[in-house]
Amino acid sequence: MSNDTTDFFARRDLPIPPNIRIFYLSSTQHGGASVTATPETDTKSYCQYFLNINPYIYNTRALLTDLAAWVVNGTPPPASRYPTVADGTLAPASRIGFPKIPGVNFTALYNTREFLFRGQNFDALDMSGILTEPPIEVAEYNVLVPRVDQDGLDVAGVRSVAVTAPIGTNVPWNYRAAGFGEGDLCDLSGSFFAFATTKAERVASGDPRPSLQERYEDHQGYVDAVAVAAEDLVAERLLLPADADSIIAAAQASNILQ
Repeated sequence: MSNDTTDFFARRDLPIPPNIRIFYLSSTQHGGASVTATPETDTKSYCQYFLNINPYIYNTRALLTDLAAWVVNGTPPPASRYPTVADGTLAPASRIGFPKIPGVNFTALYNTREFLFRGQNFDALDMSGILTEPPIEVAEYNVLVPRVDQDGLDVAGVRSVAVTAPIGTNVPWNYRAAGFGEGDLCDLSGSFFAFATTKAERVASGDPRPSLQERYEDHQGYVDAVAVAAEDLVAERLLLPADADSIIAAAQASNILQ
């Protein structure tokens, strides 16, 4: 969401000091997913949809390596990557451009944030002083969220291999299933919506997202796409070479278009 990088009204981006980097890990859920997660292993639980299967540990590991090089050797890290007001990659939740995926009811629900007054003796800037409880709700922050592409994947940020060579749509939200507060946000869980395998399947279901065959043609085409995506991230210092090798090997061993 926009609250970390924009003003109260989410009308303009806040200036970021040159010694700061901000990286938004695109199309991930809170806490990330397991590197071995699949729709079969990350079940719905009390959520409506399969859980997000896009891990961010690989990109985080590279960024931590970049941070160490910055501190120890003075090597500048990659430039910040996050959605902004200026480039139009932040938008109201109802206008992010999410596609009409069969069986998915996108309600544009998000967690609101309130500006709270905690008394004259509390300094909200440095979080010091004496709190007055309960706080007084002054106003609700205006919130923008990342825009998505035609697949429903975040446009801005650090786009992992699972986003640039996808097998489905990973999103940071999920909704509670019937009997569990149906329709409310499903805690911190994201969702995964698989692509159809063939064009015929896609057309029959009314899915606007290209199928796996339309994207990659065959299994080797998928592996090649993963390799290109991984190599590009390595070149940008957003993925370690050893992790790229692991991701490519996993793609080769997968049953995608097999």
